[in-house]
Amino acid sequence: MKQPAGPRWLYYRGYVQFFSTLLANSYFLRGLKGFCYPGLNCWSCPLANFACPIGALQYSSISARGNLANGKPLWSVLPLYVLGTLILFAALFGRMMCGWLCPFGWLQDLIGRLRRYKYKLPKWTGYIRYAILIAGVFVIPYYTGEPWFTKLCPQGALQGGIFQPLLHPELRAGIQTMWYIKQGILLATLMAMVFIRRPFCVAICPLGAFFSLFNRWSAWQIKYDAEACTDCGWCVEHCPVGIDPRREVNGANCISCLECQKCPYGAIHSGLRWGPESTARLSKGVPSGSEVPS
Repeated sequence: MKQPAGPRWLYYRGYVQFFSTLLANSYFLRGLKGFCYPGLNCWSCPLANFACPIGALQYSSISARGNLANGKPLWSVLPLYVLGTLILFAALFGRMMCGWLCPFGWLQDLIGRLRRYKYKLPKWTGYIRYAILIAGVFVIPYYTGEPWFTKLCPQGALQGGIFQPLLHPELRAGIQTMWYIKQGILLATLMAMVFIRRPFCVAICPLGAFFSLFNRWSAWQIKYDAEACTDCGWCVEHCPVGIDPRREVNGANCISCLECQKCPYGAIHSGLRWGPESTARLSKGVPSGSEVPS
C-alpha cells in the first residue's frame, strides 16, 4: 500500500489541538471569560480563559423560566449571543472544531493511542447526544433550575472538580456525594477512551450534537472521489471515530478531523463547498455526504 499523502498542514493537527487547549487554559486571557470557546472546555478550570458554551446555554435556560414568568417576551430570553457564536462556527466549519480545537477531543485522541482493540459504538448511540442536548441542556435546567449536564460533565470533573480542590484547600470540606459521582463518570469515560474510538464525541457530547446539525451544509466540506478510491480501507482504519469516510463524509458522526484526507490514493479532499473541487466532484455524480457502493 502507498504511504499516507495529503497536504503537509494535515500533519500538524496534534499541534493545533495542543495550542488550542493552551489558548483556552493559559490564565492570561481570563478577561475574556465572557466569550464562548467553540470546544468543550470547563470554565471552572482555574486556568480557563473563556466561557463554556454548554454551561452558558444551561444558565440561559434556567434564567428563561423566571423571566418568562415575569412577563418578558420570548425573544428577550433567547441566548442569542451564545447561539449566534455557535451557529457562526458551525456554518463555516461544521464539526471541525471537534477534530481540531476541542480540548476534550484532543484528550480522547491521546488516550486512544493506548488502545489495543479499536471498537466503535453502534450507530444508534449517536442519537443519545441529541437527547442530551435537548433534555440536559435546555429542558431539564429550565424546569429544575439546575445545570445538570454541568453537574455530571466529565470534562468539568477533570478541569474543575480536580484542580479547584487541589489549588484551593478550603473547598475540600465542601466535597459531597455528587463530586464522587462526577469523578466516577470521568473515570468510566477515560476507561472507555482506551477501547472505543472517541466515545464521548460519538454518544454523549451535546456541543458536538449541535455542530453536527450543520455538518452537511457548512462552508468547509469533505469531498470523496469514488473514481480514485481503491476500497483499501485505509480511511476506515484511521478514522478517530470509526466511521467509513467513503459513505459518511460530512455526516453527523464525522468530526472533520481530515485524517481521511491523508488517503494514499488521494480519494478524499476538503475545501470550500463552492470551490472548483466541489464542482468537479458533483459533475461525477457523487454529492457530498453520499454513499458509495459496498
